[in-house]
Amino acid sequence: MADFSYTPKFHHFAWVDNIDRCEAGGTNGFNIRFETIENDLQGVSTVVAQIGTELDRLGARVPTVPRTVTASFAPTLQPVQGSGAWALQNSGNAVAPTSAAPAGVLALALPDRVTMTSVRVRGRGAAPSGQNTVFFLNRVSLTDGAVQKVVSFDTGTVPLDTEVPLTPSEVNVVDLANYRYVISANSGVGTVPDPVTLVSFQITYTNP
Repeated sequence: MADFSYTPKFHHFAWVDNIDRCEAGGTNGFNIRFETIENDLQGVSTVVAQIGTELDRLGARVPTVPRTVTASFAPTLQPVQGSGAWALQNSGNAVAPTSAAPAGVLALALPDRVTMTSVRVRGRGAAPSGQNTVFFLNRVSLTDGAVQKVVSFDTGTVPLDTEVPLTPSEVNVVDLANYRYVISANSGVGTVPDPVTLVSFQITYTNP
């Protein structure tokens, strides 16, 4: 930050009653005194203007928070007890294995008080004929562990890479004091040529 300072030039020398005479001119006259005070005020005005310019510059450097944000989460799904596990690749992609139908869950790190507006699952592939991959976005109560659905959908009606708008509701407002948020994916077994491969879960939200 720039260094601002100002040294006043006016210093008052007290007059003494019945000794000093009031004069307009001279080194102790009214003229020189008021001229010095005027110059001091102009100097202060200049410094104040410089401070204002510096504050404006600093204010311009403060980043603004985008109104709408899309957050992406790697589908590093934890297996659900009693179900097959998604096969995780080095990239973080999750692939449906050919040996068993996988089910997994992922905890979401969302900012507090934002409003979720849509969800999208990025990926490729297809489950075997007659089977779909199903997704659930839920919030879980921190008090009793009760699960409340935010939205659910499957690839039979919503193909991968399709944005799913969320119906406006209070459950869409992230409340980290009372809930945690998870997304889960259940699928049929993987097909050999083109297994279901999940690349990213995307949550779009608006800042308060």
